[in-house]
Amino acid sequence: MYIFVSMDGYTQPKFYVDKYRQALVGVEAKWMPAWTGILEKMQLAKEWVFLGTGKSGYIARKLVATARSLGKKAVFMLPSEGFHGDLGQFSADSLAIFISKSGSSEEHIQLAEWLLARGIPAVGLLGNRQGKLTERLPLYLDCSVAVEADTLDLAPSCSTMLALIAGESLMFSWADANGFTYADFSGYHPGGQLGKNWNLRVEQVMNPLDSIARLSPTHSMRQVLITMTEKPLGIACIEENGKLVGIITEGDVRRSLVKGLSLENSSASEIMNADPKTCGPDSLLGTAIQIMESDQQKRSALPVVDHSNRLLGVIRIHDAY
Repeated sequence: MYIFVSMDGYTQPKFYVDKYRQALVGVEAKWMPAWTGILEKMQLAKEWVFLGTGKSGYIARKLVATARSLGKKAVFMLPSEGFHGDLGQFSADSLAIFISKSGSSEEHIQLAEWLLARGIPAVGLLGNRQGKLTERLPLYLDCSVAVEADTLDLAPSCSTMLALIAGESLMFSWADANGFTYADFSGYHPGGQLGKNWNLRVEQVMNPLDSIARLSPTHSMRQVLITMTEKPLGIACIEENGKLVGIITEGDVRRSLVKGLSLENSSASEIMNADPKTCGPDSLLGTAIQIMESDQQKRSALPVVDHSNRLLGVIRIHDAY
């Protein structure tokens, strides 16, 4: 049986996005009272144990993944499994992090009492300030929301989003305080594009000098166009006295022709960018990508120079990917 639904019957995205947006209003003020205290416990702990059931359990699993990407030992545990042989996971060096919307699940409450009775620290990301779990946890972030995103106000959505933001914000604050760097991040992400970005250097992928269109400021636009066609990297590097003094891109050439500049009587110096962005050979690949994909101006290629501004090569965005 097929049911035809008119497109006019679908709720527009603004209805849901507004609810998510509203859930974030004022959270900074709600979180500040416990923020530093939770971070201090995170700093002292050798391992973070994230606990959650149902949808909160999925958020807990995601937070574990984020923690590990920051180099922190972290595990997920279902609170209901704790009393069936998993309590050995905890030690005095652990920090239990409860994630719960209701704050009233019996297995959460029993586990929190067991932990506190043994002096094992525990904190929470909780969606109910009146829940019994708030009475057991001296420190928690208030992740309560007025409504969920769905029309029936039933499906965990705004609440799970807020718990995820709370948990990851705590971890990013912890990472910043510990001086976490690009090099640290790349050490935990050696594979894929992320690993490539933060493990490879520009000099390992750049195009060599013999493949680059290299000209002087006095060369005619005709010669620029011919050389760029012979060496099609999308960029011509303009040099004088052994140093890079400008670049010309294919876009520069097209714009100059539209303006009526003569190929014979116009020189490279007339249209070149005399203050181009560059990078060094030892720059990380990710740094070069950030420069080329800048919001201010997208670039398809970037000259590579040494400390004296001597041209060493060119890296294109295609080389990076």
